[in-house]
Amino acid sequence: MKQLLLYLSVFLLASSCYDDLGNYEYTELNNVTVDSISTQWYEKYSYADTLKIDPVLHLALGGSEEHLKFEWKLMPLHAQYNKDSIPKEVQKAGYVIGKEKKLSYPLTEKPGDYAGFFYVKDTLTGISYKTDFYVRLRTAVSEGWMILCEEAGKARMDMISYTSENEKLVSHNIWKELDMELGKPYKLVYNYNRTYTSRLAYCEAGTFNLDPETLQPSEENNMLWQFSENPDKVEIVGGATMMNSDPKREIIVTSEGELYWRKYDDLMHGIQFTFPVNRLEKSTEYFKVSRYIGYRPHYDWNSATCSVILYDETNCRFLALESEGKQNSWGNTEYEAKDYPNELSFTGGTADYEAVTGKDLVHMEGNREGYVFAVLKTPESENYDIYGMITHPKYKVERTHYMRLLPANSDKITHFAFHPLFRTLYYATEQGDVWQFNLSTPEKKAEKILSFPNEHISVMKFQCPVAYVQYADWEKAREYWLYIASYDTTKEESVSGIFRMYDFPQQTSAPVLKQEINQLGKIIDIAHRYKNDYKK
Repeated sequence: MKQLLLYLSVFLLASSCYDDLGNYEYTELNNVTVDSISTQWYEKYSYADTLKIDPVLHLALGGSEEHLKFEWKLMPLHAQYNKDSIPKEVQKAGYVIGKEKKLSYPLTEKPGDYAGFFYVKDTLTGISYKTDFYVRLRTAVSEGWMILCEEAGKARMDMISYTSENEKLVSHNIWKELDMELGKPYKLVYNYNRTYTSRLAYCEAGTFNLDPETLQPSEENNMLWQFSENPDKVEIVGGATMMNSDPKREIIVTSEGELYWRKYDDLMHGIQFTFPVNRLEKSTEYFKVSRYIGYRPHYDWNSATCSVILYDETNCRFLALESEGKQNSWGNTEYEAKDYPNELSFTGGTADYEAVTGKDLVHMEGNREGYVFAVLKTPESENYDIYGMITHPKYKVERTHYMRLLPANSDKITHFAFHPLFRTLYYATEQGDVWQFNLSTPEKKAEKILSFPNEHISVMKFQCPVAYVQYADWEKAREYWLYIASYDTTKEESVSGIFRMYDFPQQTSAPVLKQEINQLGKIIDIAHRYKNDYKK
């Protein structure tokens, strides 16, 4: 009987609990989802464009949107809260760009990458919903081709920038309001890096590191302040930021053939260039270094100890700037930078030649595969030879190509460019012609493929992409375009410049003209400025 009473008590208690549960009221949340906000980057021009976004809201249970509140925020992609001891809420408030459902915000932020947030708050439940988006801000000079020109004996800078594959913006004479005299223009040297980029303009007045936001030169950014000896003027004609050497280095060459370098860490801490290093390690004899530097320009962790190939113009020989490996107490190899270049010792390979050539270097460049190609001319003759090398880890350099260039022209050769994929050399002549030489069939003479009567070809080059940048497919394709900059000798300097872009679908195919931009200034040099280049 007691057992029955116990079962009955449990049953009544359980029934009571179920009755309590049945008295609760449940409210289904009117969840909010957002459409019409792009998952791709919003590409805009700072100080010119307005960011317009009209989101479409979906309420799970329907009804009006009167109980919803909205907030839009835009902050630098790498922003840190509490920067400069600013309270978090105060700093967050500074990122608010709108409080209406539909955003229409004139963009006045500096060029750069930004993260955006759209908040929808349900005032009935207190629940907020967030949607992310991204904005890339640029100016007319943030990215694209820097065109160094001359007009009436003075330096001028034009700019060609792209917002998409087929949309471009051409800016003329962006230095027009400059309040300093630069004199004649000579050279652009562009060293891109994720943290510290040099965009150097060498003119009659010296060399200037152009402002990252405006591309304007100034005395504050005069490169002479980067030298401990404080020279009267610095004339930089070549350089590289070596991220695939150990230690990482910034290298420059002056117009007098002087070589300087400093560690990348020193650069970050503002340490200056000290003294020229264009002599062998155990010698007191200085020699003239060529402005051409051979290296793997694309950063690759697997090649983080590759040599930098230099050329000694005084003694007509290849040199290597490298490091010395030493084992630490844990048995790992650490590399210590050698202060001076050494004579290059080849590891062998399919070609056969010595580092001492007895010839004049007229061109040298490296590609992403690790190859370095050079063109050398025999003194007092018209004989040109092509040298090929490949840089391996642990500072090994292997000989890969050696052949005689067989030109079919009689006029002077002025420029060279190696295709980044095909084994093809292109060269331009003083008469405005472009020739193609196939390294795979070196017994055949070069073939004329382009001709520009009445034009002086100033530059001919391929655009090698840099690391740390995400490219669209149309941008990747342009790695294989040949860029030819010239000026028409029959026109006024201010409108004489012509910039052409050619593609080569196959190694032996005829060039296909992709774009032609006219009425630029008298072009002296060009350099491509990459996106995300906002660092000094």
